[in-house]
Amino acid sequence: MSDVPRPRILLIDDEPLIGTLIARILGSGYDVTTVCHGQPGLDLLGVEGGFDLVLCDLMMPGLTGMDVYARLAERGSPHVAKMVFLTGGAFLGEAGQFLARVPNPCLEKPFLANDLREAVRHALAA
Repeated sequence: MSDVPRPRILLIDDEPLIGTLIARILGSGYDVTTVCHGQPGLDLLGVEGGFDLVLCDLMMPGLTGMDVYARLAERGSPHVAKMVFLTGGAFLGEAGQFLARVPNPCLEKPFLANDLREAVRHALAA
């Protein structure tokens, strides 16, 4: 057993099946915590600052991924730079302008397991 802690990932996605799928894909190499809405994600990030990466759905009811990003930025949270957005192709309107404005990567659903793993590896190495 290794003493090296596994990277911790917070997944914020309003689709429980997506959360389960991502947790299964990444579970062998990462500790994945999933929440189904933006506010619980913000709460966790405020209490537990120890997440290495945040995977966040861009379009959710209530607080969107854009809202989560904005609130973290207002707090001066280092998690802003550790966010990877997930989207079902919402690149129009406000979401498209947001993605063009922020430097964070975005992974389009549906994605392949290897694409997700590669995006996570790349984001953690940055």
